[in-house]
Amino acid sequence: MTFLAMIIALVLERLSPLEDWLHRDGWFRSWQSQLAALGLSGTAHTVVSVLLPCLLAQWLMGHLQAFLFGLAWIAAAVLLLLYAVGRGNLSADQERYRSQCRREDLEAVLRDAGSGFDWDEEEGSPEPGRIHQVVQAGFLYNGYQRWFAVLFYFLLLGPVGALAYRLLQLSCEQPAQQRGLLFYCDWVPVRLLASTFALAGNFVASADELWTAWRSASLGQGQVLYRVAIAAAGEQPLDVGTGVSGHQAAVCNEGLSALMQRAAVCWVVVVSVFVILL
Repeated sequence: MTFLAMIIALVLERLSPLEDWLHRDGWFRSWQSQLAALGLSGTAHTVVSVLLPCLLAQWLMGHLQAFLFGLAWIAAAVLLLLYAVGRGNLSADQERYRSQCRREDLEAVLRDAGSGFDWDEEEGSPEPGRIHQVVQAGFLYNGYQRWFAVLFYFLLLGPVGALAYRLLQLSCEQPAQQRGLLFYCDWVPVRLLASTFALAGNFVASADELWTAWRSASLGQGQVLYRVAIAAAGEQPLDVGTGVSGHQAAVCNEGLSALMQRAAVCWVVVVSVFVILL
């Protein structure tokens, strides 16, 4: 039933703009505000805000399992998985970024990077190479947390696992918060996706970066994905210290997007084979 729910959810996600009817997080913001009013803060606030809705969802899923021969459970699992999918339209964001790069519109890239990827919190001046590097790493991490992390926890822990990851991600939207619980929840799946990049691309060229990523306990998740993906895609890292052309940045983004799509196909095949063998 889990695999069937996953397939249905993936098809619906492709056909329907989820933001219009399902991706509404106002209830969770209100819940967080109520907990903050009670004096909870920090890790305790994050744990309670995520744990209680997940316990309620688990209780509901348990009661639906025997209802309508499991069809009600599948429907609820599909809804939870669709809700857990990442927000926004990543493909449209990347196409807009590539268009800005081709026009050499660094001001627009800078504005979007400041609102979406927090480049201004990085050390150093906002040089074009640094901005583009942060944007590429941000797109890769957004693609990861949009589908790969959600499916990883869906298959590992069920629909409630996918919900828990999304609520945790919503609780840790500031970069400083992402070094906490979310960092540890991301550690294994990020490196699994990076390993898929190596297998779907140039394994020989990316093997060293992949080995470094698995050995490093503190490397940022976006940087893990970026460093392995750049090597696996056969792209040259954007030079932070020198000028970077918009065309070079756009081509780099196209290569990394194609690599992410190949990785997605690899995992669909792996999961399908696993289900068939079982």
